[in-house]
Amino acid sequence: MKKSWLALLAVPVVAYPVAAWYLGSQVESTLSAQYQQAETLPYLKVVERTYERGVFSATESVTIELFGAMMQMMQQANPDAPPAEPLRIRFRSQIQHGPFAGGALAAAVVDSQLVLDASTQAEVAKLFGNNTPLTSHTVFKLDGSGTATVLSPAFATQFPNPDTGEAVNIAWEGIRATVDFAPGMTRYSMTGDAPRLEVKDPAGAHMVMSGLRFTGEQQRLFDDEPLLFSGTQRITIDAVQMNLPEEDAGQVSVKQITYDVDMPAEGDFIDMVARMGAQTVDIGGTNYGPAHYDVSLKHLHARTVAKLYRELLAAYSSPAMIGPNANPQLALAPLAEPAMALLGHNPVVALDRFSFTTPHGNAHLDLRAAAPGITPEAMANPGQLMAVLDAGANIALPEALLLSLAKDRASAQLAAMSETGTVSDDDLQMVAAQFEGKLQELSGQGFITRDGGVIKSTLAFKAGQLTVNGKPFNPMAMQ
Repeated sequence: MKKSWLALLAVPVVAYPVAAWYLGSQVESTLSAQYQQAETLPYLKVVERTYERGVFSATESVTIELFGAMMQMMQQANPDAPPAEPLRIRFRSQIQHGPFAGGALAAAVVDSQLVLDASTQAEVAKLFGNNTPLTSHTVFKLDGSGTATVLSPAFATQFPNPDTGEAVNIAWEGIRATVDFAPGMTRYSMTGDAPRLEVKDPAGAHMVMSGLRFTGEQQRLFDDEPLLFSGTQRITIDAVQMNLPEEDAGQVSVKQITYDVDMPAEGDFIDMVARMGAQTVDIGGTNYGPAHYDVSLKHLHARTVAKLYRELLAAYSSPAMIGPNANPQLALAPLAEPAMALLGHNPVVALDRFSFTTPHGNAHLDLRAAAPGITPEAMANPGQLMAVLDAGANIALPEALLLSLAKDRASAQLAAMSETGTVSDDDLQMVAAQFEGKLQELSGQGFITRDGGVIKSTLAFKAGQLTVNGKPFNPMAMQ
């Protein structure tokens, strides 16, 4: 009986190291897969990786090179130029194996930090002191999912103004981001914040950004395309305030800023919708908020988007994009084929909303454009392109705003012709009368409507015909 109890007690003693060793091997494989995915980026390469795994812990060191191939090709193209060294970043990680890593039920706990060479560390220490500039803490669960928290600490420093040599003060309160991920990073959610950034120049220029926060929910679209995700992302900023003494605006204050990106997927297609807005846009004492700018690309063929994105990444990693012999047109040429293929799936491009407040009232514009059945031949032929183009717009502008713009334009022209360089009240009244006459003419023809001091109109272009408020319109007749 005593031997039986001893045998039972020995089971967990033996099993735990076995479990820890197994989970350690699983975590090593997971990390290796993550680096393989990262290397699908054309500008990134893992140049060195060491992994020393024991039973209960492991140590990893990884060096990543950015834009290495581009730098090498630039050097070959210009052998007399100074050597262009690629950017290399090294991370060191301490890994604790489960099943109770870090005091919790987990496959592993990974603590990583950025490692710098001695000369770079001396420069970075001027900002961060003894603090590490970038760290992460990752907990891998038993099923391969996990949570990662990335931190960069606060710092305050000075740097010389390149024009005056005077010291510019900069204070940064750090950034924190947390990512919850599924096994294999097939989906993830993200939250983070950066409380405050302040830059102050002795000449009086002053900028403060406060309350930056970001969130995201992403789902990988295709198993064989690790870089293409659908979902949502959101960035909000409480306020950006600037004092620009040398500019006409003087002071600029933008508050309650939002930036939302939504990429829903349906079948073989995805949409890309971006919405930007601010409740307050105060420029020189005039508030133009609330202001909104919403754009969208809809009915995009997802596989073609993935191919276009790959080509775009390769283009921006090409030496033809930068340097003394740069040829961006050559670098971007490979994008033509997937771009044309994307147009062949009948996408819709839209400015869903562009609106802002003026001292004269609210202004609004929206427009959309599509080219159903477009072909490469039609893209090269303006006549064929106009035949398939389907576009429209809605416009609402305050009459007082348009009158103010008309007066400003006419005043500049009349002042240039005047011997004294001034414009009389009679001249401005004449401009106002001409403006009113033109509005009455357009309203009588049905091209605009006047509603409570707001001018409204709807434009459409289809089958080669332009209509305004449903009436055929010839722009040449307005000359």
